[in-house]
Amino acid sequence: MQVTMNDRAPAALLVVSLVLMASGSLRDLLSPWGYWSAWAVWAGAALAVSFRDAAGVQPWASGRPPAWAMGSYALLCLGMVVSAAVNRDGTTAYQALKVAVIAGMFVAMWRLALRVGWRDLVRAAAWTIGVVLVSLAMSKVWNPAGQVLVSGPRQGTFLAVYGVLWKVGAFFLPIFLADLLVRPAAKAWVLDGLMIAACVFLVLIDGSRTGLLLLGAIAIGFLACVTLRGDWGRLWRRLRWLWLVPVLLVALQLLNMGVRAGMAPAAAEVSMDWRAEAAEIRRAVQEAVARTLDTRIGQGDSARTQLLREGVPHAIECQPLGCGFGTTGADVLGAGSLMAVHNAYIAALGDFGVLGLAGLLGFLAASGLPAWRVLRHGKGPPEDYFVLATAGAALAYGMSLMLNTFTTEMSEWGYLILMLAFAWTPPRAA
Repeated sequence: MQVTMNDRAPAALLVVSLVLMASGSLRDLLSPWGYWSAWAVWAGAALAVSFRDAAGVQPWASGRPPAWAMGSYALLCLGMVVSAAVNRDGTTAYQALKVAVIAGMFVAMWRLALRVGWRDLVRAAAWTIGVVLVSLAMSKVWNPAGQVLVSGPRQGTFLAVYGVLWKVGAFFLPIFLADLLVRPAAKAWVLDGLMIAACVFLVLIDGSRTGLLLLGAIAIGFLACVTLRGDWGRLWRRLRWLWLVPVLLVALQLLNMGVRAGMAPAAAEVSMDWRAEAAEIRRAVQEAVARTLDTRIGQGDSARTQLLREGVPHAIECQPLGCGFGTTGADVLGAGSLMAVHNAYIAALGDFGVLGLAGLLGFLAASGLPAWRVLRHGKGPPEDYFVLATAGAALAYGMSLMLNTFTTEMSEWGYLILMLAFAWTPPRAA
């Protein structure tokens, strides 16, 4: 049977990929090999569908993936291979192989992006947020992998522990902000209001300071794009619907606190004092609002400071070819074990030399160029906001690397390949 643009297979595969990247802790259930195998099956299916439906490619679209993205992968891999050869380090060579595989995953995502529309991306992101929220509820009573899901104010799920959970909300948020501007308000306000609130909620309960900083950067970038395109009138017409977001955010906090369970007395102890019930409801709402406003953003981070203080000199000493994967860091805990520096760019410079750093920086250019392509032409079709959203999310990923370690896991790179694929090959809106 011939697969066509009207078939559901491409959209279903898109949902699968988003759920896989959002379920970063699935490795604890499937094992790392099982998790990578799931991605391999997805990539094979995505390529099979895309090549069978080659007639569905837009006529203007190139038959090759964007050179900026593929060049960045090639340069990063080259730096890793050279570093592995110079240092005779098999671990670095193995990590280079994983980056090459991730580049192949990007090609699969790029070809899939040619065959779906923006509506499919919005729906896939919404389904993924729904899966994450359900897993959060399930984690209250069931934790099959036995991970630590709560640490002080930080929360996670068995599919995405804290430190992983925030990425779902931060990187999908721009998609729903774009949808709010593009779709007629009467159709978008309920779904987008709920999804925007859910994205912010997931970042807040994770407690990641990186995620909180990205929320601010996304808000600033969103307003800057609206200003540059002269679309304040469009945004103003949507603002009346955004009252739903804080209401839903507090409601999600209440549900997460288990307020119903805490407030529902046993049948034999039901109180008829409505004043006491009202006071309890008021207390619960106040606590939900307090949890929404209270963040870890003002807390210091001595460990990151020490990592940078010792990592930068090490990176300079390792030039020009690098000292091998995982060598740039410090013994923060004083236990004789090296913790990798929490800045992927410094890590790339120290581990893989100037070639590795150039490759990683190339992804920033690959992320920014689609946005520049749209903004330099002034006000265009509303669908351009989806290009700006995905390019902005890719840039947000690049910003997050300044505060996180270098990694070769698909649960991390998945967000980048998704956003770059859609930013470089904007599909049809329908």
